[in-house]
Amino acid sequence: MNDLPQIPLYHVGRLIAEGGTAKVYWGIDLRSGYAVAIKELKIKHFKNQIIRNKFKEVETQMYLYMQHQNIPKLVDFIDLKERELLYIVMEFIEGRSLEQYIYSEIGLIPEQKALPLFLEILETVAYLHNNGILHFDIKSNNVMLQPNGKIKLIDLGIASRMSDASNSTGFGTPAYMPPEQSEKGQCGKYTDIFALGVMLFEMLTGTVPFSAQTNTEIRHKIKNEPTPQMKQFYPPINPDLQFIVERALAKNHADRYQTCEVFGNFIRDYMYKHELK
Repeated sequence: MNDLPQIPLYHVGRLIAEGGTAKVYWGIDLRSGYAVAIKELKIKHFKNQIIRNKFKEVETQMYLYMQHQNIPKLVDFIDLKERELLYIVMEFIEGRSLEQYIYSEIGLIPEQKALPLFLEILETVAYLHNNGILHFDIKSNNVMLQPNGKIKLIDLGIASRMSDASNSTGFGTPAYMPPEQSEKGQCGKYTDIFALGVMLFEMLTGTVPFSAQTNTEIRHKIKNEPTPQMKQFYPPINPDLQFIVERALAKNHADRYQTCEVFGNFIRDYMYKHELK
């Protein structure tokens, strides 16, 4: 308990997640009584101006202006300069991550359930894109499944405005990063679409398409190896779904879907063709 931060106006209860740049705690807003998620920038990153600006300016400003049911609401931003600590306070999301659901509960998600869920995720990312924002870290661990069946897309920590996307290349989760992101190339909506393709593959098969012991090996596979056949992980997979996923995972970004809306249309056409609702 002594390791928990002391923050004015908040009771910090427990650590609930930790990543490379930040820790996330469960807490209570003592003014409202509501549960909150408190994200703390790790002290070792406080003096890194790029990371600090991402945390302090970009994430809070983006969340502040987001008005979407599938994006968490910003509650507070706390800058304790004298202690070199920054906190972002968000509404607390009940539920479990899509990653937990796949790997700890279900193994893989049947297409009749996976595709409607994926369309909801696509619509949320489309909202970000249509507001000039790239997420840059779309993955199953950043999708929360709530008890009411709805989703929340979390963690805009390395998100960027499209006009400033070059500052976020090189960051991200290697298994979900297309070549242009890991190699600091020209990024766009198609960069998030690659990550969405990885997620759809993962939902339908219970595994990511490219995995290895090291990040370097993962990047090499993503750049050079073809998308694995999903039927090798789940034989009943329809070849039409393989085609849909492969286009999202094209090595050349010009060969991918260029918008979430187009990606979604291919999914809907497939669902209509196969009478999935």
